[in-house]
Amino acid sequence: MKTKAISLCAGLLLLLCFGPAVAEQPGDLYAAEVAVADEGSEARNAALSKMLADVLVRVSGNAGVAGMPAARDLLGSAPSLVQQYRYRTLEGEGAVSRYLWARFDQTTIERMMRERGLPVWVQRPRVLMWVATERGGRRSLLNLENEPQARAAALARARHRGMPLQLPLMDLQDQAALTAADLWSGYLSGIRLASARYPHQAILAGRLSARRGGQWQSSWMLIDADGSQEFQAPTLGLDEALEFGLDQTQNLLAAHYAPMPGAGGRSGTLVEFSDVYDLAAYGGLIALLGRLEPIGQVALRYVDGDRFVFELQLRGDEQELSRALETSGRLLAQPGPGLRVPVDTPGGSGAPDAKASAAPPEADLYYRLLN
Repeated sequence: MKTKAISLCAGLLLLLCFGPAVAEQPGDLYAAEVAVADEGSEARNAALSKMLADVLVRVSGNAGVAGMPAARDLLGSAPSLVQQYRYRTLEGEGAVSRYLWARFDQTTIERMMRERGLPVWVQRPRVLMWVATERGGRRSLLNLENEPQARAAALARARHRGMPLQLPLMDLQDQAALTAADLWSGYLSGIRLASARYPHQAILAGRLSARRGGQWQSSWMLIDADGSQEFQAPTLGLDEALEFGLDQTQNLLAAHYAPMPGAGGRSGTLVEFSDVYDLAAYGGLIALLGRLEPIGQVALRYVDGDRFVFELQLRGDEQELSRALETSGRLLAQPGPGLRVPVDTPGGSGAPDAKASAAPPEADLYYRLLN
């Protein structure tokens, strides 16, 4: 009896240590679901095109891929690429909601994407996310189990982007191995050591400083085998701040593991766009660049908060590009970085633990997105 009791205790201890850990899988990259008004063919075909756009984002890792010219005919063929679909309904508060679920043909979609020069991202690095917060001068590690809405938002965004996301247990072992000060100072050795117990290929470390009205200013560090890279975020709610960090992380990883054609070496024109604050703005920018006649191909090269550097392969020259960008009605030409006023990081200007972001590549042209 004593031996059994010891075995049972050991089993319960293992369950407590490893059972609750969340390792969010990206799920079926080729399936999606959206709300529809009815079960007619017009509503279904429009929904299938929207769902295929979501599939292309997950498969490529590129949030703006659906707005690219190369994706247009593929999206138009959405109904013919469906393997299976079904409807489901939900009743609540006197109303009925209807949803359409569909799965698309993986082999055909991957072939069509490759034929059109769109990236197909096969091997996804698992991302382990640590977050520290600062409120009223006190810093602590964030346990998302205590923030169910923010946790659900982070997991949903990871699924949307096709990111295998690992959340730490935040148990006594984690709390002994890592402190908020380690994250705030960017102590890479300590972060890597504390992360060793979890399966991962990349680490996302966030520092969130509380602002008024439930808003947070955040700074993020992406750590992988090649080193680390930092990016900033605008002031957002907690849910949105986590979503922003995950979005930018997947953008950076996609640029490394599944670059657009022409992203390997410097062979085009580098253009930096600022004030790209969210996924919708990023997608709109990609769609805009895809419509401009002087631009042949678009490749993401660098991300730092709201600043994105793209390498553009041109059909014409830089003067034609400048004219097209300036007459688009969505962009405003900006001075080069040498004329900019520095922006404080969340740690505050001159703070001993403030850590500057990695320097972006020097661009040929600079523009601000008008939102």
